Amino acid sequence: MISRTIFLIAFGLLPWLASAQESVNQTDAKGRKQGVWAKQYETGGDRYRGQFKDDKAVGIFFYYYDNGAKSSEVSYMGEDGVEADARFFHHNGAVMGEGRYKNQKKEGEWKYYDDQTVLSSIEHYKDGKLHGISKVYFLDGTLAASIPYADGLKSGDFEEYFSDGTLRMKGTYQDNTYTGEYVQNFPDGKPMIKGQYKAAVKDGLWVYYADDGRIKAQQVYEKGKLIKDKIEEGFEPEAVPIDIEEKDKIDENQLLEEYYKKNEIEK
Repeated sequence: MISRTIFLIAFGLLPWLASAQESVNQTDAKGRKQGVWAKQYETGGDRYRGQFKDDKAVGIFFYYYDNGAKSSEVSYMGEDGVEADARFFHHNGAVMGEGRYKNQKKEGEWKYYDDQTVLSSIEHYKDGKLHGISKVYFLDGTLAASIPYADGLKSGDFEEYFSDGTLRMKGTYQDNTYTGEYVQNFPDGKPMIKGQYKAAVKDGLWVYYADDGRIKAQQVYEKGKLIKDKIEEGFEPEAVPIDIEEKDKIDENQLLEEYYKKNEIEK
C-alpha cells in the first residue's frame, strides 16, 4: 500500500514538473520576458539563470563557469532593473571583483581581488567610464600606483611607488598623455630623471642622474625635438635614456601581472 501511494504521488507530480520545465524562457502576449530564464552550455550545465518581470531583470541572476562553479552573481534592486550589485568569482570561489551597475554600466567604486581574496585594485566609474582615482596595491596592501581618470582618460597627477612605499615616479596626465613635470626615482628615493612634458612631448631641460646623485647628462628639448645635450665626463652616451615615454607609461594591468608573478600567485 505504501509503495502504491508513493507511486501515485510521484505520478501526480509529473505534470507539475513538466509544467515547471515548460515555464522557463517564456514571454507574454506582448513579447516580454516573464519568469525564470536560463541558458545552458552544450554540456548541459547552466550558463546563467535568473528571473524577469515585464522584460526587466529582477532578483538575483547567477552565472556559471562551464565546470559548474559560480562565476558571478548580479542582484537587481527594485523592479525597474536599473541598478544592480555584482560580484565576480575566481574558479576557486574567492571573490574576484565587486561593484555596482547602473543602466548596465559600471558606476561608483569597484574593488578587485586576487584568488586569495587580497585586494589588488580599486577603481571608480561614472556612466561606465573610469572616473576618479584608481589605485593598485601590492600584495601586502602597500599602495603601488595612484592614477587619476576623467571620463575614461588618464587625467591629473599620478604617482607610482616601490614596494617599500618609496616614490618611484610621478607626473601629470592630460587626456592619456604626459604633461608638465615628470620625475622618476631610484629605489632609495634619489632622482633618476627630471624633466618636463608639453602637449605629450618633451620640452625644456631634462636632467639624468646616477644612483650616487651625480648628474650624468642634460638635454634640452623644444616641442619634442632634441636641441642640445651634454654628457658629463665618465658617462657613456648610451647610459643616458633618450626616449622613455612608452617604457615608463603606467599600465595598471601590467603592474598587477608583475606583482602576481613576483609573489608567485596565479591570477
